[in-house]
Amino acid sequence: MAKTPPPSKKATSSGGARKPAPCKTLQRGPQAPNGGVKAKTAGKKAAAKNKANSGASAAAVGMPAGVPAGLARILRPQAAGRWTMPMVSSCTPQYVEMVLRGALTGNHVQQWELFDLMLDTWPELGACQQELTEGVMRQKLVITAFAEEGEAATDSAVERQKLVSAAMRRMAPDVCADENDADDTLKDIFSGWFHGVVCLENDWHSVKAGKLGQIIAPRATMWAHPNAFAWSQEGRLCLRDGSGLIPFPQHKFLVGIHKAKSGSALGGSLLRPLAWWWCAANFASDWLLNLAQLFGLPFRWANHDINASQDTIDSICNMLQNMGSAGWAAFPAGTTLELKHESVSGDHSPQGELLDRADRYARMIILGQTQAGGQSASKGSSKAFGVVEDKVKQARIDAAGKYACKILTGQLFPSIIELNYGDRDEVPVASLIAESEAGLQEAQRDAVLSKLLPLSLKQIRQKYNLSEPEDDEDATPFPDRSAPDPTDPDPNADPLLNPEDTDPEEQDPDEPTDKDLADQLAALCGEKSDALFAKQLKTLAASLP
Repeated sequence: MAKTPPPSKKATSSGGARKPAPCKTLQRGPQAPNGGVKAKTAGKKAAAKNKANSGASAAAVGMPAGVPAGLARILRPQAAGRWTMPMVSSCTPQYVEMVLRGALTGNHVQQWELFDLMLDTWPELGACQQELTEGVMRQKLVITAFAEEGEAATDSAVERQKLVSAAMRRMAPDVCADENDADDTLKDIFSGWFHGVVCLENDWHSVKAGKLGQIIAPRATMWAHPNAFAWSQEGRLCLRDGSGLIPFPQHKFLVGIHKAKSGSALGGSLLRPLAWWWCAANFASDWLLNLAQLFGLPFRWANHDINASQDTIDSICNMLQNMGSAGWAAFPAGTTLELKHESVSGDHSPQGELLDRADRYARMIILGQTQAGGQSASKGSSKAFGVVEDKVKQARIDAAGKYACKILTGQLFPSIIELNYGDRDEVPVASLIAESEAGLQEAQRDAVLSKLLPLSLKQIRQKYNLSEPEDDEDATPFPDRSAPDPTDPDPNADPLLNPEDTDPEEQDPDEPTDKDLADQLAALCGEKSDALFAKQLKTLAASLP
């Protein structure tokens, strides 16, 4: 069993960290009622003093002007981390169990390397990871102003939302240094969904943001190797430095922890249940390769003379053996050769079944799917079953996106607000929405609602990805709602909206009255779910005579 290494007193080459300098916050002054930044005289003097001090200290450590020295980079860039895992062929079930048990005692680095090796050598697992990651990355990051429940956002909250949005759009990473912009930051944060723990370092700069003026914003983020952090004896994740373990400096790191089950994060990684199946698949692959070598080629059968010498028999045996990689053979006179194909194995070998089972478990744990999306989807899975599994997969994508947005809302956005305003009030909220056009059900719903209440054309265009017409000639004719319908004998009478115009004697007692239909349609308009709206509308239409 792997023993937990004591906290290192000397920074390693793969996780060394400089001791962070104290961070000074640049004050932007108190918020004015109209949402503008209005600083008092004392606030202006303090802000100017802080700015001068931070500028001088930043210049001393090579930081951009206007950025406090405490926001300087801490982790040293590394070409590659130390690899401590053995070869894949040496990862026996006993070794995998030792790594997983060692992680429970704090040796999280070796567990991370095991999971990284699994993603490198297991195609189905890597495909599931990419499928889930790309599903999240296809969505659009939306930053919403903070608002109390049931209330509209204040002017100051809207201003702070604009500042955070401007800061995220002005990230300027160095691609050659493997730094992240906003999208790549989300992707690196999302790796914690699989490994259990992820850490990114923030690098800051001072940038001009239009009418907002000069702001402190994240320039880039850098993924931190697990050697750079460790768990303390109290069960707290800390940063490694030359003196041991220290708390993460304020505003400098983003930490993501995802637990697939309750308990310690060291044993809650999503990939832990798949470690044994990855090991079994490795051995099954070797067995399947040997099986293909044995049964992939026909058996060679040679009959030789009973009086043949031993040298002749050895020559025949060598020739039969070499025929596995050669398409010719030469035998002594009197030798007969037969190729037997009866022993060719079928598609369902025990080794193949074990590999398929491992792939199926990987897809089930990562995406919640068993057939839809996999290779067996075309072998008889029904369309309805595929729709259900697609909804389960979308639910996993939404949950993973919520995990990434929680880190932005709870860690990065508060740092941006505090560094620019001096407090953490009215922090904006991050969310991910799907960038897709509305479908037929939404169109039917909007068509019914348009007859009952006015709808926003701007919202409709955004919902269906429709562009604004350039002029009247480019636009289709819009129906005149004020003009009477010539097919209607009495355009002023609408029994649906005026149920009192209907003669009660002509009404069938078994049929719903016009007032009942109006009440049902009014209740139907309040339904927020498109699926339930379409289902209830279909049921209502079927009940009409």
